[in-house]
Amino acid sequence: MKNFARLVRFAWPYRFRFGVSLGCALMVAMLYAGDIATVLPLLKILFYNENCQKWVAEEIATQELILKKCEARLEEVDFVQGVSNPRDPRLVQRFSSVYKDVGKHEENVARLLQQEVDVPGIMGGGNDKALRRNQLDLRVARRNLAIAEARRDELKILFDDVKHHAHSIPIESRRASLTREHATAMTWLKRYQWIQPRVNKYLPHEGYPTLVLLLGLVMLGVTLKGLFVFMQEVLVADVMQLTLFDLRNHFYRRTMALDLSSFGDQGSAELISRFTNDMDSVGQGLNTLFSKLIREPLRIISCLSIAVYLNWRLTFLALVLVPVSAMTAKRAGQIMKRAVRRSLESMSTIYKILQETFQGIVVVKAYTMERRERRRFFLETKSLYKKSVRVATIDALSDPVLEILALTTVSIALLAGSYLVLKDTIFLVLGGFKLQLASQPMAIEDLLALYAVLAGISDPVRKLANVHSRIQRAAAAADRICALMDRQPKVGDKAGVKRLSRHSRTVEFDNVVFGYNDREPVLRGINLTVRHGEMIALVGQNGCGKSTLMNLLPRFWDVLSGSVRIDGHDLRDVQLRSLREQIGIVIQETILFEDTIANNIAYGQRGASREAIIAAAKRSYAHQFITALPNGYDTVIGERGLGLSGGQRQRIALARAMLRDPAILILDEATSAVDIQDEALIRKAIEEFARDRTTFLITHSLGSLQFADRIVLMNAGRIEAVGTDSELRRNSPLYRRLHEIHFHRESA
Repeated sequence: MKNFARLVRFAWPYRFRFGVSLGCALMVAMLYAGDIATVLPLLKILFYNENCQKWVAEEIATQELILKKCEARLEEVDFVQGVSNPRDPRLVQRFSSVYKDVGKHEENVARLLQQEVDVPGIMGGGNDKALRRNQLDLRVARRNLAIAEARRDELKILFDDVKHHAHSIPIESRRASLTREHATAMTWLKRYQWIQPRVNKYLPHEGYPTLVLLLGLVMLGVTLKGLFVFMQEVLVADVMQLTLFDLRNHFYRRTMALDLSSFGDQGSAELISRFTNDMDSVGQGLNTLFSKLIREPLRIISCLSIAVYLNWRLTFLALVLVPVSAMTAKRAGQIMKRAVRRSLESMSTIYKILQETFQGIVVVKAYTMERRERRRFFLETKSLYKKSVRVATIDALSDPVLEILALTTVSIALLAGSYLVLKDTIFLVLGGFKLQLASQPMAIEDLLALYAVLAGISDPVRKLANVHSRIQRAAAAADRICALMDRQPKVGDKAGVKRLSRHSRTVEFDNVVFGYNDREPVLRGINLTVRHGEMIALVGQNGCGKSTLMNLLPRFWDVLSGSVRIDGHDLRDVQLRSLREQIGIVIQETILFEDTIANNIAYGQRGASREAIIAAAKRSYAHQFITALPNGYDTVIGERGLGLSGGQRQRIALARAMLRDPAILILDEATSAVDIQDEALIRKAIEEFARDRTTFLITHSLGSLQFADRIVLMNAGRIEAVGTDSELRRNSPLYRRLHEIHFHRESA
């Protein structure tokens, strides 16, 4: 997860968009909880034919009762404050008076309740007025009882304070608390009194119209919620794509900064897999993180807030299985991450097989190896199938498990709440254990509303199960991306390096030793000094180290020991870009891009004019065949120069090097794959262009050596001999043998 967190930081520049999406998610959560919370008023309308006017009147009566209770409590505070001794007879008399008052009110309430039961013909007849009068008297009696009980409870609290504290600080603290409670109740009372005439005037007075209004508000809430969900999804998609845009470019920039050995270790198919498949997995993880992982917990919190408001004890009882759910999700995520990593590795192998097969399709068909390649592809895709099914199995298993745990949570609350409703109690009795689960007996509509809110939590919980698996997929992909992004190039500029001025004196190889990736050295003790403007031909058997030696000159690799110097400057002490700007390279395997011919020639000099491009093409003898093409220099060539002959591709590559106007020219088997006519043209172009430039010519064809100033004969990573053609034929047996082989091949 650490690497995924690193990649998430790329979203920081787009924090404003994310902040707006966060606001949309908050609105979604509030509207979602509000829609579920309408269950309670809906049930009250259906059960008791309530309306908004009754509700406001009840709230006003409730706040007035709170005010009366606070005032009664404050009166007891004033009385106790004047009593310093807990044994004062006045305190005992006060207790006695308050307890008698509570008993009197309790008897009055009981009497009125009995009268309500005894009144005949409750549903109609002449007893309706008596019933309504009795209910009004009962409401007043209950109110007086609540005020008397508040006095009694306050006296108990204050008596304990006076008994255990000699000073009056606790009493003053209690006074301040009651004063704040009184002020809060007064504020709410004024609000309800303000809205009461407006509710009476504009809102319906009957149950059914109130129900229609409530359902209309629910539909409006659902519509607004859908709008905010849409806005959040669009904003999150925008942030995710912008983040991937920056991440891809940063990853590409870091990859292009790597040295050639890193590309050899990874392979192009592996790199393509990380840029495509792995990056898509990271994108899905970012989208999930910024949308569902934000929105769903907010929905849970909003529903929990309502559940806590309805009954916090039952809500906390229902959450006992949350740690089990968290542990289950964590374990499933660990397994998922390992499975996804194996799946991504298998996908990389498939990319590799496809690349090798399509690039080598000529060889595959020529050797009738289609069956073998189909078999290889079949086995790897079958392996991917098994790994993908395992990922899907883990993903599918987490959903029902967490859903069962969520349902169990709701069931716990429902069973406990049903016990309280059926028994008309606030305690859950389990054997000899007694647990208080409510502050007052619950009504059936309160229990159903609590059940609806807790059931509403199950949907976001189920969606979070899928979120966890996607985040783990993204984490596995992020590990693979960061593993390559953190790799440091072995070849790079030191701090404070200087630009290399244009080469004008010598190129020196001083006791050079080199090997690939700390393996057996390929070059051993190379010593060679080349003067500016000299053409050096490097010959020798395959694998003797000619191309490796030339790859050290543009510093594709660094030497293990010794040094390579240009005009006395060690290549490791000069700016890499200034070094490579002076070198033009034409290799045996011509690399052309799917672009116009003009852009391919100007690849190293993007600001070159059309006149300079044409001049370079003329110098490489490519102008004639280019102008014969349908669109001339604007002709788009296929991938890797598809549609051009080998000689034509080689002359375009030579024109590209000439346009760069290099001080050093490296030609690695530049004429090995062309016919005699093209070879003659390329040799002529090289001979003309090489004047006043230091040129290194790697070749197996001894016919290309006629215009070389010196020939360097290499064997087994060492320089065997240096001299002209005649000198080497006279003094070197190995050179004579190579010359004879060439002569017999040409004669044949």
